[in-house]
Amino acid sequence: MTAALGGVLLCGCDRPSGSAGRASIGGELRAEVNPHSPYAGEWAESASNCGDDKKTWTIEPHRMGIEAARFCAFKSIYVSEAEDTKDAVWSAAADCLADGHESREFVFFRVKPNLREMRVTFNDNRPVELVRCASHS
Repeated sequence: MTAALGGVLLCGCDRPSGSAGRASIGGELRAEVNPHSPYAGEWAESASNCGDDKKTWTIEPHRMGIEAARFCAFKSIYVSEAEDTKDAVWSAAADCLADGHESREFVFFRVKPNLREMRVTFNDNRPVELVRCASHS
């Protein structure tokens, strides 16, 4: 799927092939996750949803597709650390497209230290709790 969004071209793409980005146990996961964008990867609201493309979130360092219904391109990204939990928090100004409508969003990615759980919030809406999915080769 390709869509134009305020001068930004958004493209849907398949999952990467091979073992890059594959979630695994312990130090291997930490070694495979990019420390500059640990929010990137395949995510879902529960592990049982990971095999369903309509229920997964594909997040890349500068764009994301959400449940095959919403696509966003990040314009600028900031990082901070949550004072209360020490979770890393990335925030991104994003241009999004859903149901043919363009919107400007501010997205917060709050990544847990285990790199397997994340909370995503759009603007001031209710946060969504996600778990990292293992990539499929």
